[in-house]
Amino acid sequence: MFLALLAAAAVSSTNAYIGPLAPAGKGMAQCYVPDTAVKTCSSMATYHLNADGGFTNKATVLISKSPPAILEMNTNVQVKNGAVCGTIREENITSARLTVNGTDVPEAQAGPVLARIASGMTSVVGHEICTAYVQSGGNLVAKATLDGAPKPDQDQVMLWVSPADGYSIAP
Repeated sequence: MFLALLAAAAVSSTNAYIGPLAPAGKGMAQCYVPDTAVKTCSSMATYHLNADGGFTNKATVLISKSPPAILEMNTNVQVKNGAVCGTIREENITSARLTVNGTDVPEAQAGPVLARIASGMTSVVGHEICTAYVQSGGNLVAKATLDGAPKPDQDQVMLWVSPADGYSIAP
């Protein structure tokens, strides 16, 4: 009986990764603005299924090319009408992980930088951002809306990649 329940739980959690997040249920990550020649991304996103049926999106974003600085932030999201939707909160940014040249920035030094980043993102903080993934030519394009309004200037090519593919965040 216990094994049957365990198997059923495993199947239901895998099935929760439906629609636009189905590849995430197979361990794949989203690579934004991929350079397939050198296997780099300007940002990557992974998804973890939460007990409430929503997801935690871990976004890893290149915020500076020189020196290379990367922000790693977690945000709660859910699938709505075929899009991935969530609201970035100031605390998502101020509690983010910051690395420079591959080294963690100590919290005392990162705090003021993260506060400046949060201040610079006031136009999106507290607003619902939804991203739909649309085939365009030979690419999958992430198309964002902010509180339901399209943001075509934010469209980005996105590629699902496996950890075994060797993609990384790099300038």
